[in-house]
Amino acid sequence: MKKTIHWLAAVSCFALSASWSHAAPMAHDMQGAMGEQMADMHFKEMDTNSDATISKAEFDAVHDKHFQDMDTNGDSKLTRDEMKAGHKQMLKAGMHNRFEEADANHDGALSREEAEKMPRMSKRFDKMDTNKDGKLTREEMAAAMKKKRSNRE
Repeated sequence: MKKTIHWLAAVSCFALSASWSHAAPMAHDMQGAMGEQMADMHFKEMDTNSDATISKAEFDAVHDKHFQDMDTNGDSKLTRDEMKAGHKQMLKAGMHNRFEEADANHDGALSREEAEKMPRMSKRFDKMDTNKDGKLTREEMAAAMKKKRSNRE
């Protein structure tokens, strides 16, 4: 059991380091409100009993779930491809959650005011609003992120 916990802790550290290294090119964007927002979301995810603290059991449960989600072939091992795909999926889910939180009127698009809850999006609002209707849809945001990724590669 102790060996399993150590192994899961090591995998969690690996997963987090992969997340941080992936985020390194965007480190300047991770400061301030966005960094706080992401930390709050991650904390809320782990604090399952809402007592404003994270127990070891809560921490382990979340990271075990992430491991299981990434282990697509169910062999209790992660390949680099599974890790990359799992990381991509977690980023996508995180963006979905941030979009949902920002979309105060739940119309499926972000107004300029709603986008202010997502500082990086807010700064690029006019560029991302490709149809110039004053709203950002998920599709417009996805297209802008895809374009930004392709420019980095």
